[in-house]
Amino acid sequence: MKENFSSHVMAVFANHETDHETMTTIMTDLALGREIYDSEGKLVSKADANKKVLDFSLELLGIDNNKDIKSIKRGWKNHSTEWFQVIEDTVDNVIEVGLQESEWFEDLVERKNLNYYDRQDFYIDTDSILAVAKAGNSHHTHPLQRLGKGKTVSLTPELYTVKVGADINKYITGQEDWARLVNAIAIAFMKKIQLEVFGAIDTAATLLPVQGTSFVNTGTLSPATKAAFDAIISNVSDANGNCEVVIMGTKAALQKLNDLGDVNWISNLAKDSVYNIGRMGLYEGNRLVEINNRFADKTLTTKVFKDNKLLIIPVIGDAGKFVKVIDEGYTEIEHTERDEKHSSDLMSMEVQRWFGVGVVIGHQFGQWTT
Repeated sequence: MKENFSSHVMAVFANHETDHETMTTIMTDLALGREIYDSEGKLVSKADANKKVLDFSLELLGIDNNKDIKSIKRGWKNHSTEWFQVIEDTVDNVIEVGLQESEWFEDLVERKNLNYYDRQDFYIDTDSILAVAKAGNSHHTHPLQRLGKGKTVSLTPELYTVKVGADINKYITGQEDWARLVNAIAIAFMKKIQLEVFGAIDTAATLLPVQGTSFVNTGTLSPATKAAFDAIISNVSDANGNCEVVIMGTKAALQKLNDLGDVNWISNLAKDSVYNIGRMGLYEGNRLVEINNRFADKTLTTKVFKDNKLLIIPVIGDAGKFVKVIDEGYTEIEHTERDEKHSSDLMSMEVQRWFGVGVVIGHQFGQWTT
């Protein structure tokens, strides 16, 4: 249990059938849409799990009757900060699990989480070009310096904030589930870090030690360009000790590989994959990794990652992960006070987290832009 919890929170946990770790796990599973099981291994319905979270929140907030405005106002005034501490812990857990389960993130990003006592410096085992993304710079301007073999580089975390709005009364009265708010807060942060990572990726190919069409090429994917695309895959593998290579891009980008699908070479398995999921699951034995894209804001005009870009990445452990992320692993939520004049109001929450993003080009990779 967190040492900085108040005696009130600790007493609630002591008197409640659900401890801190279990409550965090339940809220995390709800936020991520996972199945939930009780201590006996029986499946717990989403409705029952959400009711457990609601009952616990009311007990922690000291609200005896969530239909009584006076009880709600007093409970929120006295204990809202303590309840948000529990939510902060859950958000931390959702972010940690969400990033770990993201296949493209694991293949592309080396992350140091200071909350788990990692060193914040990254060891570079080859002559490398370093491009450190300045945190908070929307233009992603990269100062360059060359690192020699056997050097280390440190990233300095910067404070990032995102705003989330919610009608808090709907959560207290059970009209909305707390897990939905947790998920909204966690997704808001992960969208923020993805924007920085994708911004770093966008210019990374321009920093490759070896330029030219043998590693970076542009054009419509078709049977006529298949040999050039295949050459990049081969060159990336050969440049990194004949290693495994993955092809990475958004679903829309990966679907363009279908245009290489001349019936003379595409396998029946690949044809079935196109039929079932809209794209090939493998390209000539090379694993395809989908980057889950999303719109950058509510205008729904710009996506966070370009649908015309395919990355050809060597699978050689952390050395091949050219995006470096330092994350302090701790979320803080600052929320406005409720409007005492209204029974329903929109609460503004500012979610704060410290992290930094950098690019270290230590090994050759490839890129194809359509």
